Amino acid sequence: RFAGLMCQLLHKLKIRAADAPQTLFKVIKNPVERHLPPGTLLYGFSKNGTKYSPHHFAASLPDNKPIALVFGAMATGSISRDNHPSMLDMVCVSDYPLSGAVAMNRVLGAIEARWGIN
Repeated sequence: RFAGLMCQLLHKLKIRAADAPQTLFKVIKNPVERHLPPGTLLYGFSKNGTKYSPHHFAASLPDNKPIALVFGAMATGSISRDNHPSMLDMVCVSDYPLSGAVAMNRVLGAIEARWGIN
C-alpha cells in the first residue's frame, strides 16, 4: 500500500486525505536537506550508484537514526551528489535501468520485510 501511495505522489505531486482537503504528502523542491530533521541520513538512488540487492540495503540501514531516500528518474536520468552534497551513498538496486516507481517498490518492499510490516 505504501509503495502505491508513493507512486501516486510521483504522478500527482501531492496526496490529499480522502475525506478532507488536507495535504498528506507533497513533492518538495531542492535542497531537500532544509526540510529534514538534523542528523538525517540521506541515500540517493541512481542507475550509476553502488550496486546493492534491496534486502542487503535494507539490512544496512540504522535503527536509531532518521533516513531519507531520494529517487531519480531511474530509466532516463540520474541524481548526483552535486545536487545533494550531504548524501551518504548513491545506491543502485538493479543491473538494468528501472522506472522510479519500480525502484521505489523494490526498496520499500525490502524495508517493509525488514521491519515486519505486512
